[in-house]
Amino acid sequence: MRKYKYTKETLDVALEELQSENVVQRKKYVKFISMASRSELFGKTCDTLSVQTWFLSSDNREKLIRVLHQETEEKLLWEYLLILLMVCERYIDHGCYAKDFAKESSCVEFKQRAYEIAKQYAHHSSTIVRQMSGSIMGYMGDNDVWDIFCNVMLKKRDLLTISHITMGIRRHCTGVANGNNHFFGGTMTDNQRMDILNSLRLVYQKSSNKSIKGMCLRTIEELENTKEVANKA
Repeated sequence: MRKYKYTKETLDVALEELQSENVVQRKKYVKFISMASRSELFGKTCDTLSVQTWFLSSDNREKLIRVLHQETEEKLLWEYLLILLMVCERYIDHGCYAKDFAKESSCVEFKQRAYEIAKQYAHHSSTIVRQMSGSIMGYMGDNDVWDIFCNVMLKKRDLLTISHITMGIRRHCTGVANGNNHFFGGTMTDNQRMDILNSLRLVYQKSSNKSIKGMCLRTIEELENTKEVANKA
């Protein structure tokens, strides 16, 4: 029988350790849970259906949210929010599950709670926390994400932050191009579109990092080429 790294048992241990007063311990175990949320589905290290059940358990979800609220370290807060996003993407909405799986109550409740938490932390003092909150909100189709992203890009222009922001923008463009009914960031208004483009141009001008410059250029081009009617005020 295959011995998986990410299982109900190993996640139970990690969840308990998140209550430690030792920040090094918390960092170790939030990383473990984060890696489980991003692990290859039905791969060699993850008992996918068992882990899915674990994440969607209301008890585990609320325990995770409680320790999130107790956390004071911004990088760990960012990691908690990333976990919420990855569970939505990979353990609820992924195309490998049954067609109507995402409509089950445990899935609907998880996404509702993730969205509530994201909105709560969207005005946090930390720019990286705001960025990940915005990413969750965008995933849920909330166009407030564009204002959040613009605000973040004024103050934070590192590779990880810009990669998440440009990823969201490009997912929006793909959704619009494909004519999807639901896509990242919902309707982007004309003003938001101009603000996003100007923010990306500013990041491009100020950055000396070739990877960041490349991401900005590709995203600017894709957004400029995306034809969208956005008359929403």
